[in-house]
Amino acid sequence: MALRTALRSQLARRAPRLDDAAAQAVWRRRNKDRAYDGADPAVAPLVAQLREDGVAITDFDTVFGDRQLFDTAANEARRRYDARPTEPASAEGGSKATFLTKLGDPAYDVGHPFARVALHPRVLAVANGYLGLRSTLRALDVWHTHPTEGPAIQTQLWHRDGDDVMNLKMFVYFTDVRAPAGPLCYARGTHPLGSLRKLPAGDEQARSTDEQMRTVAPESTWVLCEGAPATVVFADTCGYHKQLKPESGERMLMVSHYVSGTPLVPRVVELTGADDALLSDDQFVAVHDRPR
Repeated sequence: MALRTALRSQLARRAPRLDDAAAQAVWRRRNKDRAYDGADPAVAPLVAQLREDGVAITDFDTVFGDRQLFDTAANEARRRYDARPTEPASAEGGSKATFLTKLGDPAYDVGHPFARVALHPRVLAVANGYLGLRSTLRALDVWHTHPTEGPAIQTQLWHRDGDDVMNLKMFVYFTDVRAPAGPLCYARGTHPLGSLRKLPAGDEQARSTDEQMRTVAPESTWVLCEGAPATVVFADTCGYHKQLKPESGERMLMVSHYVSGTPLVPRVVELTGADDALLSDDQFVAVHDRPR
């Protein structure tokens, strides 16, 4: 076992793409009961872009067909924002909670507007098409971020998630998100299917500065995910990304997280009230974390 670990470590350093391929092969074998070969022409360009770049920026109408569900979800998000405590809970200095407040719940009925967005057939077609398997909805939340004093910290520095071998997150913007509000910034090609898989130098939490990131992913690969309300961003956060540090604006968005049946982190959302007979096969797996 020690020899195998040492060999894998050497492979990861010298040929990271080969190491990725080996990990993905094992991962797919472990998830063979979730094999997915579906294809929705409406979202095929998004899947292709994700596989190429690791990130894709689009809009609600393109993914969902119309804005009616967005308006319902946005009204619910605004209600939660307005009902948040006027005096935010104290947060430990240097923690993510100093600039990010979560407005979601640990459980949702599948009829809730946020759950309806996250479980929409076209959204699952994007997630499953990119991952190549039927995915589980691991997390569902609403984030509110705001400016703070001091230098960039935590997820405002470059990092990559270790939630799964591959994963996908969908961000739905409820506010206008421009550079002053701190949009997602993503380094194209640093995702598990990409060509820029070398590791930059970083701190003890594997967070990297812009200068360190430039050594493995030139600034020309960085995508600033700005957008108006109803912008939708898909990203494999196993690639390098950060939230640009907000300077003067606030940001509110919904985030949903899709993983395989063998993720490296536990599920953090509970979905209730499903009538299984009305669920598609994709929705059944997303809700129940197992094939039908």
